[in-house]
Amino acid sequence: MFSTDEYRIQGIFGAIHSVLIIGGSMMVGMALKVQGYPDTFTVLPLEIAFVRNWGFLLILIPLAWVIITIWLERHRAEWFSKRWTIASGIGVGVALGWYLLGTMARAGSSLINVSAP
Repeated sequence: MFSTDEYRIQGIFGAIHSVLIIGGSMMVGMALKVQGYPDTFTVLPLEIAFVRNWGFLLILIPLAWVIITIWLERHRAEWFSKRWTIASGIGVGVALGWYLLGTMARAGSSLINVSAP
């Protein structure tokens, strides 16, 4: 039977990753707003444009992580344990944080080359 207590770690890390993604996407949009960029679609660098306009799709990363770790734990993969779940959850969080922090710093920079439509 499927027990939710057994997969509490995935729920906690998935929630943290989701909050990180939503907060990071909002911070990128806010940084662009402070720099004076309009709400309409402008030609921004791909990384910034993706996070600003389609950043919610990054939610697929923690969703895939949760599904994969639960599947590996349920199928009793000999090499995979709770330790790997925690390590990979921290790794995914650090990678997402690094990506979103870099994107936010780049969006807040005045060095963005924007070509107006």
